[in-house]
Amino acid sequence: MKEALEIGLSTASSPSNLLIVGANGTGKTAFARWIHQTGRLGKPMKSVSAREIRERLQNLTDAMVEAKDGTLILEDVDLLPESAQFALVEALENRGGYQTRCRLICTSRRDLRALVRGGQFRQDLYYKITVMTVVLPSLAERLEDLESLLQFMIEVHSILQGKQGLVMSAEAMSFLRSWDWPGNIREMENVIERAVTLTSGNVIEGSSIRFESTETVEGPEFGPGMSLSEVERRLILQTLELTSQNRTRAAQMLGISIRTLRNKLNEYKEEGTHESLR
Repeated sequence: MKEALEIGLSTASSPSNLLIVGANGTGKTAFARWIHQTGRLGKPMKSVSAREIRERLQNLTDAMVEAKDGTLILEDVDLLPESAQFALVEALENRGGYQTRCRLICTSRRDLRALVRGGQFRQDLYYKITVMTVVLPSLAERLEDLESLLQFMIEVHSILQGKQGLVMSAEAMSFLRSWDWPGNIREMENVIERAVTLTSGNVIEGSSIRFESTETVEGPEFGPGMSLSEVERRLILQTLELTSQNRTRAAQMLGISIRTLRNKLNEYKEEGTHESLR
């Protein structure tokens, strides 16, 4: 991430086109806006998506005109149809014809070089939009930035909700550090906004940190005649399986303390029921 920030800062005032590559949720558009605000604050900024251009090619021309001498952010350039790719090449070769000298910052989820090799993306367009390239790593690859990102988002959402001065408890921070953030920046913002909303005091507690998991795991179903303790045991062991035996994450998902989970597992071990779901 440090390299990406350095490239962003060093090219913020440059007129050269820039490509930002990253997986879903890594903050590509937010990073593009930060670059604009760093180097062209006070000048126009316009965002347009490949979907909008696919629906109406004129949207590309309109966006370039509106961006004037500021920045045009073209989201998901890898999804542009061939007709729009050709139009963009023409526009970039004759910017004056559209009465604009905007800087173009494109974002992409896929490797454009591979698309060029596969005949899905124009090579001439590739070279025009990749004068500079920034690759944004996923959150799992930038754990050293985790705390600073969390603090930044807490400050932002605290201000938005009129709850300035919120701090994170050690338990809450432990939950956040242990999560692998499959949804990247978008997921983090979702979790932090929810935590701030649920907090009534000055401290964000672990109980306010709630993750949404779409993962499923096969296991025995609960049925009539099963004791409450057996249902509890199966639920705990299934949750551990779901979290790859990460006890901190499992405790958070179950809504219990790590100490309670540890005690339960010790009980199952003594009973000989810890290893498998029976």
